[in-house]
Amino acid sequence: MVQVIDRIEDAGGAECIEFRPYRSPVDPSRILANWQYGASVNGMASIATSQLGVPVDIEYRRAFNEAVQHGMPYLWVNDADGLFPPAARPTPP
Repeated sequence: MVQVIDRIEDAGGAECIEFRPYRSPVDPSRILANWQYGASVNGMASIATSQLGVPVDIEYRRAFNEAVQHGMPYLWVNDADGLFPPAARPTPP
């Protein structure tokens, strides 16, 4: 089970995917997001990452699904500017 957190301290040092909402440099009214996760699986590097220019809600779902797939306990929404508040986040699948 993945828990979505808003403060890194809530992870207690456990691994997490950091999810970062930001304003589009081309259209500041559009909120996008980026995230990246890297892991070693059987000695091989496995990296998952966001796609450029994708709306925040779509990337949120993708990041959550990655956390589930890799057994990550936390998805940290690092949103100091309040661009993607909890009420705006889609319910994870």
